Amino acid sequence: MHTVRVKYVTSFDRFQAGQFPMVCVRSGQPATKKVPVQALWSRTWPWFLFPLSITAFLLADWLPKSAHPWGLLPFAEGQVRDVTATYDKRIGVIIMGAHPAFVEAVRREQQAAG
Repeated sequence: MHTVRVKYVTSFDRFQAGQFPMVCVRSGQPATKKVPVQALWSRTWPWFLFPLSITAFLLADWLPKSAHPWGLLPFAEGQVRDVTATYDKRIGVIIMGAHPAFVEAVRREQQAAG
């Protein structure tokens, strides 16, 4: 049976601190560990340089990528794959490939907290 994976947006601080319930982000099973995950920067502005100069585009696209933020996500044993994170300053951290049970557990925890 194929599980539909979803996109989940969270704050940068929560991602860095790993403040998530122990529900596997990939499988929805109980998580056994928190694993460091690197978030890629989400940027579109370097593409505006592409028509002007491919060298300027490549330089602008490469330079700011040197500092990718790290965070902690809960995973079950053997499930550490197929989940990616993207950081956008305006939105926060976008977790792609999350299991709906993980998203629901996070929402329940947030509602209980207040």
